[in-house]
Parts: sequence; C-alpha cells; structure tokens
Amino acid sequence: MNQEQQHTGLLLLGVGGGGCRLAASVRAAYGEGLRVLCVDTDAQPLRTAAGAGIPTVLLGGSRLSGHGTGGDAILGRLAAQDDLETLCAQMQDVRTVVILASLGGGTGGGATPEIIKALHDMGLATVCFATRPFTFEGDARAKLASRVLPMIEETADSLIVIPLDDLFSDAHEEMLADAIQVAENLISAGVTLLWRLLTKPGFIQLDPERLHTMVLTGGNARLGFASASGADRARHAVEALKSCHLLRKGDSLTKASAVMLGILAGPDLRLAEIGEVMDALRRHAKKGCLFEMGTVLDARYEGRIELVALSFESWSAAVGQPVPAATDAVPPSAAEPPVADTFPIQPGSRRSRMKGSKLSFGATGRGKFRDVEPTLHEGQDLDVPTYIRRGIALER
Repeated sequence: MNQEQQHTGLLLLGVGGGGCRLAASVRAAYGEGLRVLCVDTDAQPLRTAAGAGIPTVLLGGSRLSGHGTGGDAILGRLAAQDDLETLCAQMQDVRTVVILASLGGGTGGGATPEIIKALHDMGLATVCFATRPFTFEGDARAKLASRVLPMIEETADSLIVIPLDDLFSDAHEEMLADAIQVAENLISAGVTLLWRLLTKPGFIQLDPERLHTMVLTGGNARLGFASASGADRARHAVEALKSCHLLRKGDSLTKASAVMLGILAGPDLRLAEIGEVMDALRRHAKKGCLFEMGTVLDARYEGRIELVALSFESWSAAVGQPVPAATDAVPPSAAEPPVADTFPIQPGSRRSRMKGSKLSFGATGRGKFRDVEPTLHEGQDLDVPTYIRRGIALER
C-alpha cells in the first residue's frame, strides 16, 4: 500500500458486475493512488479487474462455482454471507469505504446490503453510490432496486442514489457508446472527488477527518455535476449545476441540509471565482445549510471550472444524537414498513442505533435455520420471521 492510500484511509469497493465496471472506470480516471477492491459472484469480470491490477474477491465460489447469480438477489445475499470473512480481511488501515453498486440485478441487489452491514459492524464508515436501472429495463429490475434501497439505507452512513435515466439526460450525447462513456466519466468525477479533495488540494483542503465526519452524518444525498469554460465561467458553472437533472434541476440544492462541493480547475483558478461560486450557491440554498468545500488544482482542467456537488438532504449535526423517547402524545407513523421480498433488513443498523434496542434473531435473521438452504416462496425467505422480513421493530 502506498503512502497516499494509507493517508486517506479510503477504499473504493465495487460490488457486482456493474459496480466492478464502474470501479475500474474510477480507477482509470484517478490513477494508481486510489485503493480499489472488486467483489462479484461471476468470475469473468473479476478476471478483467485482476488484469488491470485491481484486487478481487469471488463471492459464493463454493455455491455458484463462479457462474454468477442469474439475476437472483437471494443467491447474491447468500453468496456474500459465504465469503464475508474473506472480504472483511481486506479492510486493513481502512476507515471509510466507498461502495459502487448497480441495483436491479442479483449480486448488486443481493450482496450489497449484506456487505454494508458487515462493514458497519466493523466500525467502518460507509458511503454507497447506487445506480437505479433505466426505465426501459423493465418493472422487475426497477421493483428489485426499490426493495433493496431501504435495506441499504438502513445501514449505510451515506447513500447517493443515481437514476441512470437522469444521469444520461445530463450526459447530452446522442450515440449510446458516447453517452455511456460520458456517464461513466460523470460518476468517476463524483467518486474521485473524495480522493482529490484530500490528495490534490488547491487553495482550500478538505482534511480526512472532516470528510470522515461528513460521511458518518450524511444520510441520503444526491450527486450533481457542472462544467463551464471561457469568460464568466464561474457564473455559468453555477447555473449549469442548478439545472442538473441529478439534482432535480436545483431543487435538491434548495432543500439540502448540507452540501459537499468540489471546485476543480487548472492553475488559472482565481480566488474571486471561488467567492462567486460560493456566494451564488449560498443564496440558492436554504438558510442554515452547511457547506463543506474544497478546491482541486489540476493542469487537466486548464481553462475551465468543474463543480461536483454532494447534496445531503437528511444530514444530521451529530453522530448518535439521542432521539426523544416516544410518548402517547405522538401518534405512530402511518407509513407501511418496507417489505423485504428478497431478504431481511438486518438488526443493528444505523437507524436502529437511533431508535433504541430491537429484538435480535441472529446475525442473518434466520435463527436455527442459518445453516440450511432457505425455504423460498414468491421470492421471500420463509425461514426469516415476518417481523424481520417486514422491517418491524419489536421493543424489549
């Protein structure tokens, strides 16, 4: 491990075929200083990653023989459980794990919640970038992604959801191959921002501890991009960021509780331009919104300014801040709890720490059935108690 990797304490983890492909793209965009690990149930993508010098872990090899899950999220979950010990052994000197996953498939949808839960139990901060499938991919993949997201949200410290429909709207390319490349470049810019702010600082540096704290208190977030060049580039970049589809055309910035902003530019960046960007965004944001900002100076950005924003919509000021106990005067929520059709929401999550103790049914939720194959009916594991499958908290 080189000094830069050890200094940041950051690890990029690609989960599943889509996540591994994105992780390789991020590694290519950043270079050798970024520590990456790829995990999948399919051996072929891992061989490609290994050929590029990226360490890999095969999940569920004894169960699936490296042939993947065939889109079965339950197999993805079980495969992750098979090899969590091997995966966790790769976390030496890591404080924060950045996870990339494409939801809607078997490994990305099934393994990602299990992996995040295991990392959380190790005391690591986790930020998950999860892509949602295109509308044209069909209802089945969309519904699977929708069921998985609450499970990731339960345990991940920060969750950034990237709808592929919105991402490609921001790519502005007519040819599919060009659009895919532009879209992967946009995700790479957002993910590598976390590393660049720490290792390639400009006038203002974001130190590792501030980044670590921001991730721990992040909650749900949105990712946005903008770029401008030429005269008045700072103003044009802000206007482009406010119209970004991924940020709901500025609505996410307006409602954000906190914003992490990276200003990427060449050596020609002026302090006045930084001030112009920040003044404009503060006027656009709601009162009291926290801004964590850093600048990156890189000769590749000569002549232009690129803005990368993480807009945290549910940011909280303190980790583990106690929540007032419920009283009879406070009516219970009328919202239906999320139903885990493919696998249970695990106890011990980020939310359960805030809500008090829950009745535990073991690390997997399957109790005495943990060592046998699951009893499946319409995609549900019937060996898991109903209150766990439906995410219902039972107070002691």
